[in-house]
Amino acid sequence: MAEPVEGGWRTLAFSREEAWVVHAALLDRVRAAVEAKEDSEGFPELDAMTALEAGRERFDPFEVEVIREALERYLAGAPPRDLAPGRAALRRTANA
Repeated sequence: MAEPVEGGWRTLAFSREEAWVVHAALLDRVRAAVEAKEDSEGFPELDAMTALEAGRERFDPFEVEVIREALERYLAGAPPRDLAPGRAALRRTANA
């Protein structure tokens, strides 16, 4: 569950499997944005992915929303092995 901490940050303690799926979902969104030449807002998914790769468990509300949206899109066509950890990761963001 996402827990609020000082400054509005949320703690999202993903399991290793969940983190892999979150990473894949964010990477898919970055690739899609680059291919579509969507750079007007930068790449917030890349910022969230960098934080995840650094082992950070604290995310601001915007990063949580970016992760949630990326997971929702990814899970619509994800390989079967990613479904359970992806849904678990999505649940973690639901109350953030």
